Amino acid sequence: MQIQYNDYIIDLINDSNYTLNSADNINSYQIEYFDGTNMEDRFYPTSKHGIRIIKDDLEINSAIICEIGTGTTIHENSFVINNDTILICCADKVYSIGLPDLRLNWKNRIDPATCFGIYKFEDDFIVHGELEISRINLNGEIKWQFGARDIFVLPDGGNAFSIIDNKIHLKDWENYEYILDSNGNEI
Repeated sequence: MQIQYNDYIIDLINDSNYTLNSADNINSYQIEYFDGTNMEDRFYPTSKHGIRIIKDDLEINSAIICEIGTGTTIHENSFVINNDTILICCADKVYSIGLPDLRLNWKNRIDPATCFGIYKFEDDFIVHGELEISRINLNGEIKWQFGARDIFVLPDGGNAFSIIDNKIHLKDWENYEYILDSNGNEI
C-alpha cells in the first residue's frame, strides 16, 4: 500500500517471507524493530510489516517491524499518519515511528490479543483490538479501555467497529451491540 505524505511516498507491505538475521531475504531494511537480543531470545515473528520512505523516486529509509503473537496485516485502518509520525498496529502492539527518519518514538502493548485498527479520534486515537477497545494519546498512554462479553469480531467477517458522530459502535462475536461515548462509557 502506498501513501503520499508531504514530499514522500510511504510504502507499507506485509513481508511475511522476511527472516530475521538472514542474508537470503528478498527485501532488506535499514532498520529492524524486534525485541530479541540473541538467538535464544528470538522466536519466529508472526507479523512483519515493512515501511519504505521514497522521495523523488529514491528510497531514503526503510524499516521492518516484527512481532510475536496473533498475525496482523497492512490495510487502510492498520495505521494513522499524524504530524510526521506513523502509528501502526503490529500484533498486540501499536508502534509510533517518526517520519521520514523511521526512528522509534515508542511502542506499547494495547490489546492482550491483537490490534486490528487505529483511528484518529479528537486529539487522541482509538484502537480496535480483538478483546478491548482502547483510547490512547499521542504518547501511547492508555486513557481508557472497554471490554465486553466476547471478541470484537463477527463470525461472518462483517464490520464489528465504526465511529459515527463521535460515538464508537461495536459488535461482538455473539452480535451484541455496544455504543460508547468519547470517555469509553457505554451509552
